[in-house]
Amino acid sequence: MHRLIAWLDGRDITCFDLDKSDKRGSAKELSRLLNSRKWDLVYQEGTGIAGGMPLIRAARSRGVRYIYSIGDPVGGFFRVTRGVLYGAAMERYERELARHSAGVIGWTPYLAGRALTMGAPRAATVEGAAALDIFRPLPPQEKVQAKERYNLPQEHIVCGVVGSLTWTPRQQYCYGLELIETLKRLKRSDISVLIVGDGDGRRILEERLPSDLKSRVVFTGRIPEAEVVTAMNAMDIGFITQTLDALGNFRLTTKMPEYLACGLPVAVSPIPGYFDYVGEAGWALPPYHPASDAFARGCALWLDKLDRAEIAQRATHCRPIAEMRFAYEVVGPRFARFIDSIEDGSLTETSV
Repeated sequence: MHRLIAWLDGRDITCFDLDKSDKRGSAKELSRLLNSRKWDLVYQEGTGIAGGMPLIRAARSRGVRYIYSIGDPVGGFFRVTRGVLYGAAMERYERELARHSAGVIGWTPYLAGRALTMGAPRAATVEGAAALDIFRPLPPQEKVQAKERYNLPQEHIVCGVVGSLTWTPRQQYCYGLELIETLKRLKRSDISVLIVGDGDGRRILEERLPSDLKSRVVFTGRIPEAEVVTAMNAMDIGFITQTLDALGNFRLTTKMPEYLACGLPVAVSPIPGYFDYVGEAGWALPPYHPASDAFARGCALWLDKLDRAEIAQRATHCRPIAEMRFAYEVVGPRFARFIDSIEDGSLTETSV
C-alpha cells in the first residue's frame, strides 16, 4: 500500500491503520476520524467490516466519498469457507459497500466487474504488484546455496508453495496438501517439496506424509520476509491452487507476481487468471478441487513426464511477465489515474 501511495504526489495524505486485535475499537476510532473534518476522498485497502461499516455510515449520513480495494469476493469467500447462510449475509454487506462507494479497485478484472454488478459506480483493475528490486532471480551459484540452505538435493526438481497453512475444515484443505498427496502418487523419485509458511494445517500435512517420503519434504515454518525470495529461488515450480468456484475463480493470489518476478514458473489451477496472466510461464493444473484424489493423480501424471528442459523454457517467460504486468511502475500510475478520475483532479486532502 505504501508503495502505491508514493504515486499520489502533491496530496495531503492521512494514514490510519486498523488494529486487527481490536477491530471494534478501531472501528470507533475510524468513525471519529471520519467525523473530524471534511475529507475529499477516503481509500480503504480491503473489504473488512471494521473499516467498511464506518465508511457506509459516513457515506449515508455525511456524504463521505470513499473507494476501496477488493482481493476476494466477500460473499464468495464466506460461502465457500463458512457456508451458504454466512455467505449470503456477507454478500449483502459487499453490495452495500459497493453501492455506497465512489468507486472500487479490483485486484483482478473479474473482481472489478463483480463490483460494478453489485452497484459500484466505477471500477478499475490494479493488480497486486511485486517489488522487483526484492523479488528477483538469484545468480546460479546463489540458487545452489538456496537449495543447500533447505537441505534439498541439487538434482531434484523442487515443487513448492509459499502461504498460510490454515486448515479449512469445510474444504478439508490448506496450501501444501496438494503437494503431499501428489508426492504420494509419483512414480519418479527425483522430486522434492518445499512448503513455506505455518498454521494449524501443518500438523495435518505432516500426519498425511508417509515415513518413507519425509526426506523429500521440507517444512520451513514461518520465515522472515527477507528470506522468502531465497526460498522461492530454491524452487523449480511454484504451485498456486484455487478452488474453481465463487471464490477461487476471481483470485490471482499475491504470490503469483512474486513467483514470476523470481523467474519461477508456476503451476496454477485453471482459473481465469492463469489464462490471462501466466500462459507460457507455467502450466494449468487439473480442473478439480485441490484436495481431491483426481487432482493429485492428475498432477502426478503430469510431473512424471516433465523434464528440466521444459521447466527452463517456461522460466524464460516469467520475469518479462512480472515486469510487464506486476511492476509498481505499471500499476502505480494506473492507481493514481483512477484516484484522479474520481476526484476530477481537485484533491486537496485524502485519507488513505
